[in-house]
This record gives sequence, structure tokens and C-alpha cells, in this order.
Amino acid sequence: MKKKPIAFKLFYLILIGLAVISCVPQAKMKYLQDKEGDSIAREFKNIKPDYRLKPGDYLYIRVLTLDQKSNELFASMNGSGGTNGYTNTTDQSLYLTSYLVNDSGFISFPLLGNIPTAGHTVIEMKQSLNKLVSEIIRESSVVVKLVLFDISVLGEVKNPGKFTVNKDHINIFEALALANDITAFGNRTKVQIIRADLNKNEIVTIDLLSKDILLSPYYYLQPNDIIYVEPMKEKAYAFETFPYGLVYSTIGLVLVILTFFK
Repeated sequence: MKKKPIAFKLFYLILIGLAVISCVPQAKMKYLQDKEGDSIAREFKNIKPDYRLKPGDYLYIRVLTLDQKSNELFASMNGSGGTNGYTNTTDQSLYLTSYLVNDSGFISFPLLGNIPTAGHTVIEMKQSLNKLVSEIIRESSVVVKLVLFDISVLGEVKNPGKFTVNKDHINIFEALALANDITAFGNRTKVQIIRADLNKNEIVTIDLLSKDILLSPYYYLQPNDIIYVEPMKEKAYAFETFPYGLVYSTIGLVLVILTFFK
């Protein structure tokens, strides 16, 4: 008769243990926390560095003039692939109609030859090309955009993958939003950013739980950055979604068996 209460107690202890290890403290999941003892910070200087072009980047460049023949001339020689793709904006068409910054840091532009590009911003390239084209064609303007801006988000996120960014800047939280945020067991204090720069790769670790990330030079991402979110140690023995249905079904089955033998 004493074995049944002991069995019940043991079963309940196991159930409580499973519930405890399946929970992740809120302190490990809440973004942008204030440091203990510091005053609550509300404003942060927006550090948005000007991205300097480097080999491997692609620029979409379009020359606009009042002369239709000149427009057609530049359109026919548009991009590294030598095709005209104004109306098609797929990644493939952007690849064909844009200009690659080669390993030497130059782009090869029709009628103008090799133009130094690496180390310059998009705005500086627009100003330089406007000046060069105006020497050939009067009343012309140049559109310059950085295209094929891709980032990859891996690890403990809900939707890992490679994403194309259609704007000049994207911050770390916007990138994680593309991947539907970090899972419950992602380590938000150890998020790694892998950044390629010429012939080397740089790895930095950032803490998303601290508001200091808003002042970090790595808050804004660069083309081809890789974000990797490490898993917490708790994931090795916990459930991301606790199986309440399975547990309740097991409890019911045990109670039925004990009742039957009683």
C-alpha cells in the first residue's frame, strides 16, 4: 500500500523537474537591458558609418541624358554582363546589369575605362561619375546604387537563411527580424558577426541584451556579413516548446492503470 504514494511523489517530482529545466529566464531573453546601478538611458547617438566599397561589391549605374541615342548607347553597354535590364529587377538581372568592383578595386565603365572604386562611398562614386560623364555628354546625370547587398543569418533563429537587403543600411535587429527573431534557446549574449575584408575574415561577438550595442560600430551590418547565434547550454536538456499534451496524457494513463490495479 505504501508503494503507490511513493510512485506518485516520484512522478510529480519528475514532472516538476521537467517544467523547471524547460523554462528560460526572462533576463536571458530581454533585449537592450540597462546595466545594474546605471541610470536608464533613453537616447543614443546614431552611429551610421559610411560604407566604403570593396572588391566583390556590385554597383548599379545608369546614365540619363536628354539625348535618346546617348541613353540607348549606355543602356546597350550596361553592366558587367553587357545587357540592358531596366525593367527586370531580379538578382540575376542585377548581376548582369551592374558593375563588379574587381580585385584591383576598379570598375570597367563604357567609354571611361577603369575607374577607381574601392575605398569610396556610393555618394563619392556618384559625384565622380557625374563629373566624368559630363565631360562627354552635356546635361547628363548618373544614378549609382549599391546592389546585391546580401546577409546570412544562421544558428538559433526561427528562419535561418540568406537575405537580400534593398537599402543602403540595415542594423542587427532588422537582420534578425528577417529571420523571424532568435529562438527561446538562442544565446543573445554571444551573437557572432563574421565579416570578410579583402583577404581576411573578422569575427566579433556582440551582446544584444545590453543597450551598449546601439553604440557599437557593428550595430549596422555590411554586405555579405554572416550572423551566427549560438545555442544556450540549456538547450541540451530542455524543450523549446514544453510537451504539456504528452505529459498530461501520461499522467492520465498512469492514473487509469493505478485505479485498475487498485
